[in-house]
Amino acid sequence: MVVYAPIGLAHVALEWLSARGTTTMSKTEKKIHKAISDWAGDLVALESHVEEAMDRQLNRKSDNAELTNAIQHFHDTVLEGKHAAEAFQEQYGSTAGNPVIKAGSNLLGKAAGLIDQMRSDSIAKALRDDYAAYNLLAISYTMLHTTSMALEDEDGMVFAEQGLRRYAGLVQEINNVMPLAVIEELKGNDDYPVQDTDVVDGCRRFIDSVWKETAA
Repeated sequence: MVVYAPIGLAHVALEWLSARGTTTMSKTEKKIHKAISDWAGDLVALESHVEEAMDRQLNRKSDNAELTNAIQHFHDTVLEGKHAAEAFQEQYGSTAGNPVIKAGSNLLGKAAGLIDQMRSDSIAKALRDDYAAYNLLAISYTMLHTTSMALEDEDGMVFAEQGLRRYAGLVQEINNVMPLAVIEELKGNDDYPVQDTDVVDGCRRFIDSVWKETAA
């Protein structure tokens, strides 16, 4: 059984943030500040969309304790991610304005609204939707980290690294728990003549090997 441990409080993780003021900034510093603050505002929107969907997923229960614990863990981790983004936004100052990530925010907003309606009967399919949402967040934090490095903004880099690590971790955890979710559902479906239900560990090893072999 996988043990899901909490990853810490968002406000503790963000204690490094320093208070900012734009009145003493140079023109270049103000441009950098606006660029990063635009990203912060839109990441808060992305995080909020996902967290709303995760709230609804708490209603899904399974007879398997590992699956129930996983759903709770994913919810709690996303909630922490949202709080971390909000804390960064408050410390940094933000206005939503990045056209690339705003488009992603609009897209995810529509997707998040559909998750509960479309996947009410299947934990595995709900996790599949979560997987897509977490990857969108992970690549958004990747973009912010790259932007922050190019602009030499240390606060943005640290915040983006924390977000990327959070969602890259969740993606890997779904890779691990998905075989169990699928098998549990197949066992209760007479339309699938399952021949062997003892394949979860083998599937997990196979998935891990594929990701390791294809890593750049």
